[in-house]
Parts: sequence; C-alpha cells; structure tokens
Amino acid sequence: MDSPFAELRQRLIELAPAEAGQWLHQFLAHQAESFEPRPFYYAFSGATRRFPKVPVQDASLRIPSSPDFAPHGWTIDQLARTVLLLSLVETHPSVFLQTYRALLDTADMRESVALFAALPLLPEAAALVPLARDGLRSNIVDVFDAIALHNPFPAMHFDEEGWNQMVLKAIFIRRPIHRIRDIEKRANPALAQSLTDLAHERWAANRPVPPELWRSCQQQATPTLAVDVARVLDTPGPGQREAAALLVSADPSGSLAALRPEVADLLPRIESGHLTWDSLGQALESGGN
Repeated sequence: MDSPFAELRQRLIELAPAEAGQWLHQFLAHQAESFEPRPFYYAFSGATRRFPKVPVQDASLRIPSSPDFAPHGWTIDQLARTVLLLSLVETHPSVFLQTYRALLDTADMRESVALFAALPLLPEAAALVPLARDGLRSNIVDVFDAIALHNPFPAMHFDEEGWNQMVLKAIFIRRPIHRIRDIEKRANPALAQSLTDLAHERWAANRPVPPELWRSCQQQATPTLAVDVARVLDTPGPGQREAAALLVSADPSGSLAALRPEVADLLPRIESGHLTWDSLGQALESGGN
C-alpha cells in the first residue's frame, strides 16, 4: 500500500506547474540525503511562490492509505506544504516533531492552516494534541476551522475536556457544527450539560440559541431536557422546530414522548432520512430553513 506521502506527492505533481514539480523532485531528493533545517523552512514558507493558491477538488485528495482523511477546501500550495511535512515523516522521522513545532512558532495564517489540517496524516499524535488545542485558541477563524472542521484528529485524539471546549467554542463563534467529524459519537453528559447551561444563559439574556447547539444533547438525559425542548419548539426562527423534532425522535427514555404530537409532521421526514442533523446544519449554513 502506498503511503500518504507517495499518494499526495503524485497528486501534487499532477496539479502543479511543471517547473514547480521539477523543483519539488530535486528538493526532496536533496533533503532525503541530508536534512537541512533552514532550506526546509524556506521551502515550506515559500510554497506560495512556486505553487498556486488554486483550489483542489476535495474528492481528488482522498487517499486509500488514510480513509479517515477528508480534506476540504485545500489549495495547491497547501497540498505542497503537506507533502513537504510528510517527506520528513518518510525520510527523517527523528526530526519531524521539532521541525513541526518550529514551523508552527513562525507560521502565518495559511501556513498554520496547512500544519493543522495535515494532523490526521502525521505521527506522534500524543505530542501534537497540545499544539492542536493551543491552535483552537486562535482568534483566526480559518485556523480554528482547520482543526475543528472536517478533521478527524480531535475526535480520534482529544480527551473529553479538550473535545468539549472545542465544541463550545464552535458554538460561541458560530461555526457549522455539522462539519465537525464524529460530533455525535463524542457526545457526553458533561458537554450536554455545558451546552444546556449556555442555552439557559442566552435565553435569560434574550439572545438566540442556535439549533445545532442541541445536537450534542441528543440522547443525553439532562435534568431540564423536556422543558428545554418545549421551549425550542416555541422559539421562532429557522431550524428550531427541526432541532426539537430530532431530539424527540431520538429520545431513548420516553421523557419527550408528550412532545411527539407537536412534531408529528416532521417525524416521517426523520424516519425516511430526509431530515437529519447534517441536513439541518447544511440548510442553516446555506441560509435555508
């Protein structure tokens, strides 16, 4: 089986200008013989001088050797930076972690996005988790998105506290929750209670509560769930009734059974798979109902 490095390098050569592909071949061959930090840093930071910022079709970057890797919105220069990183993993694994940290220390926004979006392809996950959690503190939305959205790394490697903090921040900064990988698999009682508390705070301040907030409360029996879902049903705005219906439909305890008649028109859509948390999130993101 090919490695992620071999597969993505071949894809990069197919996409990149011929001169850039020739340079890449020569540079990687030289670095494979003897790793030189400074030229590597220059190559990584200077990727945009050789490789265009042209979007790449997401499906074209899916690779058999890493089935969980699901790139979204990548550009050719980002792919080039990822290939450079993976070349270290392939040829000089002993210097990979220190080089990754050094790159992150001086990275601009686009470089940070490349470093974090590549996480699921990289080794030494335990050492990378603290770096990813630090990255989530960024005020730059693109950097947050590179870690939190379309990226399997958090679900695979974050502990409960790290996961919960990421989801809560995603709510705070209004990111599309449906793009967080394995959001339902990582649901937990502590997160459900934190989200419920957040909803109560917003209601008390007459601030809106996004419908996707409730996704991680599904099948989590918080003490006020029935009252909260009833309030969601009475809340005007796109997606509110749909979110309540999804919660009622998935209720394992029967505590929401009394609300089923109020969402009876939506239950067949849920049962048929036409209304899901993903479809709701997509509709909300696109401005639909």
